[in-house]
Amino acid sequence: MRPIRTLPAALTAFALAMTAACTPGGAAKETAARPPAACARPADPEAARAAILAAEALAIEAAKASRGSGQPALWTLKDDDTTLYLMGTVHLLRPDLEWRTPEIDAAIISADTVIFEADTTSPEAGRELMKFFTAQGLFNDGTQLTSLLTEAETAQLTEALAEVGLPLDAMQPMRPWYAAINLSVMQMTQEGFDPASGVEMKIEAEAKAHGAAFDYLETVDQQLGEFAGLDNCAQVEFLMLSAESLKQGTDLLDLLVSEWADGDTAGLALLLASPDAFGSDEAYDALLKNRNTRWAPLIAGMLDAPGTRLIAVGAGHLVGEDSVIAMLRAEGYEVAGP
Repeated sequence: MRPIRTLPAALTAFALAMTAACTPGGAAKETAARPPAACARPADPEAARAAILAAEALAIEAAKASRGSGQPALWTLKDDDTTLYLMGTVHLLRPDLEWRTPEIDAAIISADTVIFEADTTSPEAGRELMKFFTAQGLFNDGTQLTSLLTEAETAQLTEALAEVGLPLDAMQPMRPWYAAINLSVMQMTQEGFDPASGVEMKIEAEAKAHGAAFDYLETVDQQLGEFAGLDNCAQVEFLMLSAESLKQGTDLLDLLVSEWADGDTAGLALLLASPDAFGSDEAYDALLKNRNTRWAPLIAGMLDAPGTRLIAVGAGHLVGEDSVIAMLRAEGYEVAGP
């Protein structure tokens, strides 16, 4: 099993938008428990955990040793009549963090169109999110979450939920991936990370003020559908590693934000853009690589229409060997930036 210590940004944004509406408020219905899923689990859990912590410590030290430009990274892709700015974002930030720069301000002001990952704020988006979470985030056949877990995993999850003040019954109707989102979001918000201070929220308000248009790289079904489509084993792994992360507090999330604010793309890649950061190759492909593969040609195609566009997506999508930036450069596009 591999470590997951923070939730991928795209899922965090969607979870924050609809957690209150989609989290059941009462006790789950009692159903006959099914045997735990026949998933691969460590023969020696303590040894496996020690290996995870050792690998994580090496990645953290390497990231801390790496240095950026001192400000969030901004990339530029141009042709004769089009300018595309690409900026990595963090969806939740502490309110006192100063991250604005003259270059970022100029990109926001000059953009006639702002492109985000997906629409998360319109009334239509709210309805689509509710529909998706109801259909894909909750069991619709009376199954309980703990029927997929071992006794030890149930005890670990119960302990983690107690840390954020949630009873196990509140999670029972949720599929593992959705339970993981709710657990991680509860931790982050309780530790002072605020969605209202997130980069997209700030950009959106200012872009609306100067009359910019908005566009999106994907739909709700595309964005969350890949993760909801993971098999139960991958989902359970993601949930249990999210539960484990609560013991670590938000130290790693603070480090990720620090690396982002410093523009340290190499450090961010170590912490965010690898299968180890997502817990499995399957989750990494679904949440990051597959989406980057879809986005790169869409972004390149924007050069066909004149204008200035700011493309603001989760920071993990723009760093590492499978990043959108790497894919564009591999196709021969000259992307200025780190």
